[in-house]
Amino acid sequence: MAKPKQTKKAAAWSLVVMGAGFAASLPFQGVPVGKLLVGSFEAGLVGGLADWFAVTALFRHPLGIPIPHTALLPKNRDKMTEGLVSAVENNLLNKDSITEKIADFKAAETVLDTLTRELHNDGIKIMIDTLCKRILAGLPLEQIAPLVAREIKSQAGAFDLGPILERAAHQMTERGYDAKALDYGLKQAEEWLVKPETIMFLGESGMKAISGIQMNGLMQFAMNAFLGYMNEERLGGILQGYLFDRVEDMKREGSALRYKVLDMVRTQTVRLAMSEAMQDGINSWKNNMLEGWNAEETVLNKLTELRDKALAAMEDGHYVDTYALPAIERVLVDLRADHELMTSMNAKIVDGVTTLLEKNHSKIGKLVRENVDKMDNATLVSMIEDKVGQDLQWIRINGAVTGFVIGIALTALQMALA
Repeated sequence: MAKPKQTKKAAAWSLVVMGAGFAASLPFQGVPVGKLLVGSFEAGLVGGLADWFAVTALFRHPLGIPIPHTALLPKNRDKMTEGLVSAVENNLLNKDSITEKIADFKAAETVLDTLTRELHNDGIKIMIDTLCKRILAGLPLEQIAPLVAREIKSQAGAFDLGPILERAAHQMTERGYDAKALDYGLKQAEEWLVKPETIMFLGESGMKAISGIQMNGLMQFAMNAFLGYMNEERLGGILQGYLFDRVEDMKREGSALRYKVLDMVRTQTVRLAMSEAMQDGINSWKNNMLEGWNAEETVLNKLTELRDKALAAMEDGHYVDTYALPAIERVLVDLRADHELMTSMNAKIVDGVTTLLEKNHSKIGKLVRENVDKMDNATLVSMIEDKVGQDLQWIRINGAVTGFVIGIALTALQMALA
């Protein structure tokens, strides 16, 4: 496509050619061919000049002479601006056409497709990494900690430890903890029995117990005789041997005494766990512990510790490829598969854009008017002439050529009639 300046030169040359042809053919107008050429170039010159005047009159005064009804664009600048604004607002960018186009545009799908396509771009990864770190570092832990602490206390306070006690009692039997506890107790008893001081302790305790027994007659005489024969060491040794035998018996699997002790332990444990007083007591202990616990400080310290550890783990940015991107991709796939949600999102976008358009549609024309008003007449004329001047210059060329052809026809007709 020819450039505007080249087309303007071609239009000027068309006038030069017509004028030169007219001048060159004047001496030969006495002959038929000369007369035909004079008439043709004359008509072409008149047509080219007329079109040059018409084209020039649109933008400026021809030859600088203020001829009436010339320089039409500068003189009618306000009308032209209003017409341009009206065309943009009511024809090119009217609200109905924009709304109709927006309604057919699947904005949600386009956004998701773009995100999916660009997700693994290095720039997007850096943006995700920066955003995640800033969000985590900027969390208002001082405001979050009281909420978390209050919820923990509320949940813990409403939690009944009674069923846990009952379950723990049954679990102790099912997992053999009662037998292990008994074996541990027997081991401690055995270690205590073999100590030298244990004999004297048992003997002294036994002698005191026997001495306190009051009997009558022969039985008292026999008791006194027994006490005269027995001392603390002898009695302690007897009791030590007896207790040691019982301990060894209970350590043996299949022992009747061991079975009785375990059965008693299990029964008492379950009974204690199901005791209303025991359950109320442990729940009261729990509530007292909660009241005295500075939960906010503990939660804040723990949240701060977790945040610092998370930021340290995120330092190298590997988590973006390992965790963040797969999670985002799953979310995007789930969103895309939810047709009802996508329809709702599109409707929301269309409604939002339409509302925004209705509120700001007049600003489109205002923007056009402001941009036009910023230009002086020379700049505005130059811009328009640059955009449409090429076609207007072709009018001049066509006028000269058409005049030349019509001149040939009219001159030939005149010659034929003569």
